[in-house]
Amino acid sequence: MLKAPLASLAAIAVTGGTLLATGGSAQAAEPLALYVKQADASCSDQGPGSATTPFCTIGAAAAVVTAGQTVLVDGGTYPERVTITRSGTPEAAIAFVANTPRTPVTLSGPTAGLVIDGQHDIYIQEINSSGSADVPALDLRNASNILISGGSFTMANVATAPAIRLASVTMAGLEQVIASGTALAGGLTMDASTSEVIIDDTMVSTDPKHVAAGDGVGIRVDGPRNTILDGDVAGFSGAAISVGPAASGTVIANNRLRGGIGYGIHNRGAVGTSIANNDIQDRCLGGVRIDGTSSRVSVQNNVLRNNGAFSGYCDPQASEGIEIGVYDEALSGTVIDHNNTWHQSTSATSYSWNGTRMGLTQFRAVSGQAAHDRYTWDARDNVDSANSAAPGYQELDADGKPRRDDPAVPNTGAGPITYADRGTAEAVRHPVASFDATVDLGTSTVRVDASASTPGFTPIDFYEFSWGDGTSVTQSTPIATHKYAKPGTYDVTVSPRGTDGLSGSSTEQVSVLRRTASVGLLALSNLRYVGAVPMRPNQVGLTASAQYDLADAGNGQVALVARANGRYVAQLADGTLNAESQVVSASEKFTVVRNGDGTVSLKASNNLYATADPSGALTLSASRPTVSIWEKFLQVPVADANRSLKANVNGRFVMADGAGVKPLIASQAAASTWERFDIADLGNGQIALFARANNRFVSADGAGTKPLIANAPTASTWERFTMTRNSDGTVSFKAAINNKYASADGAGSKPLIANGPTISTWEKFTLG
Repeated sequence: MLKAPLASLAAIAVTGGTLLATGGSAQAAEPLALYVKQADASCSDQGPGSATTPFCTIGAAAAVVTAGQTVLVDGGTYPERVTITRSGTPEAAIAFVANTPRTPVTLSGPTAGLVIDGQHDIYIQEINSSGSADVPALDLRNASNILISGGSFTMANVATAPAIRLASVTMAGLEQVIASGTALAGGLTMDASTSEVIIDDTMVSTDPKHVAAGDGVGIRVDGPRNTILDGDVAGFSGAAISVGPAASGTVIANNRLRGGIGYGIHNRGAVGTSIANNDIQDRCLGGVRIDGTSSRVSVQNNVLRNNGAFSGYCDPQASEGIEIGVYDEALSGTVIDHNNTWHQSTSATSYSWNGTRMGLTQFRAVSGQAAHDRYTWDARDNVDSANSAAPGYQELDADGKPRRDDPAVPNTGAGPITYADRGTAEAVRHPVASFDATVDLGTSTVRVDASASTPGFTPIDFYEFSWGDGTSVTQSTPIATHKYAKPGTYDVTVSPRGTDGLSGSSTEQVSVLRRTASVGLLALSNLRYVGAVPMRPNQVGLTASAQYDLADAGNGQVALVARANGRYVAQLADGTLNAESQVVSASEKFTVVRNGDGTVSLKASNNLYATADPSGALTLSASRPTVSIWEKFLQVPVADANRSLKANVNGRFVMADGAGVKPLIASQAAASTWERFDIADLGNGQIALFARANNRFVSADGAGTKPLIANAPTASTWERFTMTRNSDGTVSFKAAINNKYASADGAGSKPLIANGPTISTWEKFTLG
């Protein structure tokens, strides 16, 4: 925002000790940079100020610096008051720049500070001062073409001098500067001989309860044609901003003026002051006061809230209690319009016309002003309703955002842009990114659905998906998938962009781990599979909603992804388990404990076991310190669920006859429910056959002396088999109880029995 030639000063910058740009060439024998490093053992104030033999103090560099040179100052505390006695030229400015941003450069002590007296064409960047008491921390006198960028100027707890003083300064700029102190007499002052100064994005503050001698002022303007933009002022018993009689043509725009005893803005007889788009709140004496010989003052597009509301540190006896007041000769020629005032105590005292308090309606009638003022607490009433032709109006708001039209709000403003907003902040609605991510461990793929993202002022034009592995994709639709090359946890970012160019983004972590198995968990407590959403043992058969991928979570632990929704199972705060997580942390990791009976138990991060209530109505919870039948599960590989067994000897399917009441027999031409079995993994190469016909385990009854029958509620010794995969693609089952193979006895005419000493045609079955 700074005007030329100040803008040219800002082009002098240093990064990593290398001069990037200067306005002109230094003398051939002079280096472009001088160095100050007080912590360097080789530093010397009599030295050349080189990188290898730097100066110890900033003052030593200031005494010899010449036009076109930059002084690079290493971070640290410098107990000195630096006076710059050299000038640059419009083509070759002098610069003082902090060289190590992570460690601030701070002038410290009761007389610390930075002084420019009688010089010109100087650029100061990120030099701080702390502890001054009776002298300003930043003192600019008889100077021109000065730019101070960044820096904090903090006064001692009790200070008689302002933090920043400008006297007889012209063509200068202060940007992103902080002036502060617990009990400031003044924040930033500009005398009557100071003009053409821009104070931009500067913060000035003191204790709001502090009453300074002579009524301290945050920013005091006594000279002509000065501009105060985008700043923040808090505290001060006189005013946040005070404009004196000689300060003609002052612009005060886009500033946030917060709590303090004095006025927000006090125009004390100045001519041509433009007060536009400021937010003024909680000022005890009032929001804006225009008095004395003030004329041609414009107060427009401001938002004022609860000034003189008597809260906290305000004295009701001393307060006028108004938002905008006009007095004395200012009654003629002052323009008040397009403001929004809200006075919480009573609407009847929002305005004052030469000392008479009144509400908006009466003020309009008496003054002929405020035709478009509003009296409302709702910030939405500030949208698209300002006067863009008001003196002091800025094309950008206090945060540097351009004016935007909200299509949902009628444009009721005036001037060339009828959709500008009142106050400091232009209401801008960016798209809001919202997405869900699901994982498919079988393909190492993440699916992101950003359909829940909401548009800003205009429809979403496209979505950018950044996958966190260095790749991204941009597309018009909100759903995208990505395959990862290796396991890991990735930062996935979705950025929707509107047709107006505005965008939003959201980042979430997604874990893609190495799959080790795909199983169902058959709860031993009720012989039902554990469903995923919610996680309850209530599924008859290994349905799609009861399938889980096991993943290697490191250190011998696993993570479980519910295939039903592509989310990791997490232990919640109350101990319950739910498949809801995209990322694997401690609460998503489990230890699989193999029990002696071939079942498994899941130990969560709280060192408690997951328990399955036999009712099937309760969600699994990690709540048991020991393992009982409720904490036991059989793992059934997804590929081994709902299988049929066709006997090779007769081409007939094995059935649990009579819904399991009768022994197994290979007698059926087709496979239906009675002919279906789940093959549970018992570990150590052993399996159990779980009959779908009656939810019982197949037993080698009588220790193998009787036919196989599906009648066992658990898989104990008689229900254990070893499944052998034969070279011809068939399988055979050896009973653990007697080491005999299950045989389709009588060439299938008799029930199956574990009596085959070797594998022949009668002991071979085809899995279907």
